[in-house]
Amino acid sequence: MIISGVLVETVPGRVSAVAMKLARIEGLEITGTDGDSHLAVVWRGPDGWKLEREAEQLIKSENDILGIYPTFLGQD
Repeated sequence: MIISGVLVETVPGRVSAVAMKLARIEGLEITGTDGDSHLAVVWRGPDGWKLEREAEQLIKSENDILGIYPTFLGQD
């Protein structure tokens, strides 16, 4: 199991809407927010490639997400 900490950048003012959508993703836990345009997330998955593909899909499908930036990776 791979554990990744990521920063999710959203369109300013849209962080709550994005958080509600991300909260439905299995293996993803929202751990903090600045209340405006950034979310701190811990994301768990079977491998790093799967997490990377899911992040790419989120960026393409959610107009309110400007970027997803990994901050750490670990293995459980």
